[in-house]
Amino acid sequence: MSNIVYVGGQKGGTTKTTTSHLMCLGAILRKQPAAYVLTDPHRRIKAEGRPYGVLDGRDGTGLAQIITASHNMGNGWLIVDGGGNRPAFDQAMAEQAHLTILPFRASEEDLEAVARDMETMPDALALPSAWSTNKHAQDAARRLIEGLNKAFPGRVIDTPVWFVNSSAELLGASLESPSTAVRNAARHTFGILTAAFEARTELAGEAQGATEAG
Repeated sequence: MSNIVYVGGQKGGTTKTTTSHLMCLGAILRKQPAAYVLTDPHRRIKAEGRPYGVLDGRDGTGLAQIITASHNMGNGWLIVDGGGNRPAFDQAMAEQAHLTILPFRASEEDLEAVARDMETMPDALALPSAWSTNKHAQDAARRLIEGLNKAFPGRVIDTPVWFVNSSAELLGASLESPSTAVRNAARHTFGILTAAFEARTELAGEAQGATEAG
């Protein structure tokens, strides 16, 4: 089956869509199949010129068919973009996904929102996103990661996704020739995803082994 990753969270503007597309592009650059799933009914499909699949999951039936089909695939990544402000949808998708990612920006407002989401989705991981590349700004924002990790030990990804100046290019109507900045950001983001996925898979294997041994 393909690896189903849900990128969710109630708050808008946390870079869920940007993060989802970066993950898909990063997978393709690493020679791994990937597809992006749009679920926000207020957005339109932008599939032209993209090196990865773009699927329409804006209605429940279509999304269910996509998820079922992904279970029959041999490999690859299915990245589902939650769209925001749909807590019931977030929880339902978190139960279906192999990994749930909750991006958050370096602000107290985002921190409060992602903490609420982590309480309702106990297996989800928080991902610092659109993080500043300025050293002083990074130092100031570091306390947000540390504070969240203290409240939710082991559930905060320590490596941020850096701010991408070319996000407009990434989310445009076409993505035939991504710039170097976008390609680098995509590789970095996909590296974060695979590391988190492998760590989660290893933990699940250890838990299953302990259960069988008991």
